[in-house]
Amino acid sequence: MPTDVPSDSAPTRSVGPASPFIRVSRGQIYVTGTGFLPNQPVTVRITNSGEGVVDYLTYISDADGRVDAALPETAAIQTGHITVTDQRRDPAGDCGLLWSNTVIVTPDST
Repeated sequence: MPTDVPSDSAPTRSVGPASPFIRVSRGQIYVTGTGFLPNQPVTVRITNSGEGVVDYLTYISDADGRVDAALPETAAIQTGHITVTDQRRDPAGDCGLLWSNTVIVTPDST
């Protein structure tokens, strides 16, 4: 499932200099990201706009703070917004957490 945001594009929202950054590859939902805490659980949040459904998946960052995660095929049955956090606090962030940029994926842009 490709994204409607090219993998080398700028984030879809303004992020601070310490914020992690993610990309989603074309062809399947594969999230790669940098700037996360090393060797820590990270939470991928997938929000499907059609039904208002939010899914959370947990992965582990590597020793360099990178994330490489293949998401399930059902992750974006409808248009979805994908963002990732390593649970660092950010009073201005959604739910008080520091989140990566948001990438929008659509199931019909194959």
